[in-house]
Amino acid sequence: MANQKGGVGKTTTAIHLAHGLALAGQKVLLMDLDPQGNATIAVQGMLDTESPAPEHDWMTAIAERLWLVPSAGGINAEAPATLDTERLNAMVNELGQDIDALIVDCPPRMDEWGWAGVQLCDEVIVPVQAEFFSMHGLSQMMASLDEAARRFPGKGKLRGVLPTMVDVREEIAAEVLEDLRENLGELLLNSVIFRDSGLVEAASHGKSVFLHSPWSKGALCYTELVQEIMNG
Repeated sequence: MANQKGGVGKTTTAIHLAHGLALAGQKVLLMDLDPQGNATIAVQGMLDTESPAPEHDWMTAIAERLWLVPSAGGINAEAPATLDTERLNAMVNELGQDIDALIVDCPPRMDEWGWAGVQLCDEVIVPVQAEFFSMHGLSQMMASLDEAARRFPGKGKLRGVLPTMVDVREEIAAEVLEDLRENLGELLLNSVIFRDSGLVEAASHGKSVFLHSPWSKGALCYTELVQEIMNG
């Protein structure tokens, strides 16, 4: 998950895609590469003490078939977060066939942490809020992915752009969705994440919406995203 613009639902999407894939039967590792540690904090209410301890001490079980590599900033806000790209690559390679999917939550900027996330992943999903300035921020992210393709061949391919926090009561939201479809065509994912207070409430409890309010609009939206990603 990557976008150079903050506040677009990137962390929320990373958590729910990871948990949704795990609920669908896949073994998933969620990696928090944002030094602020928002994803790490947002799943604290899900820590799974009943599952067998993971084989790797840098993984934390947060649900059945779902593990977390926490952010250094999320664990200890006073400790400086340091990046070791070689170690990250070694960790992922060490997993081998132990996981089916790696979901990385990148920071809202393409700094060394952002580039590290793109380098680790085969594909990138770019969450975009349905607002007036979304296209401007998206064009910057697309340029960064073009650079990533040159720097890391075979990595960071754009899987799709995901509209998030869509409020059907706002006329501008429909206009932005139409502009995105016209400009991106098939690069715009079919799934749409509608604004739902249940997502905010779930985060405040340190859980995914699948646990907190599984029949909510947010849960339905992210279920559709999981299905779209799994079905290719």
